[in-house]
Amino acid sequence: MTKNRQKHLLLLPFFLAACFTAHVPAMAAEEDVSQQDPQRWYEGDDTAKLHNKTLLKEAHAAYAQALQECKPLKRAEAKACRKEARDLLQSDLARAKRIYANTTASE
Repeated sequence: MTKNRQKHLLLLPFFLAACFTAHVPAMAAEEDVSQQDPQRWYEGDDTAKLHNKTLLKEAHAAYAQALQECKPLKRAEAKACRKEARDLLQSDLARAKRIYANTTASE
């Protein structure tokens, strides 16, 4: 056997494995249904005050998440990242305030 043919024979199992895995359908993980959803997920925020509370909670959660994403960055990049996160928080809070003012004015 020539060396070139030996190389092809060595690559054959890898090629067959790649072809097999390409044709196997993707399997989804089974969903854990042993626990029910928290009741708070189904509580509506029908009043302007509750809706405002939800908007504020979401704004602060987004800010906390943005700060977590800034942690692995180094000095100047981290500082810029934190400033951007603060600016986004301020804009989210201002938006929540506008929405609350508009909904209470129309009631």
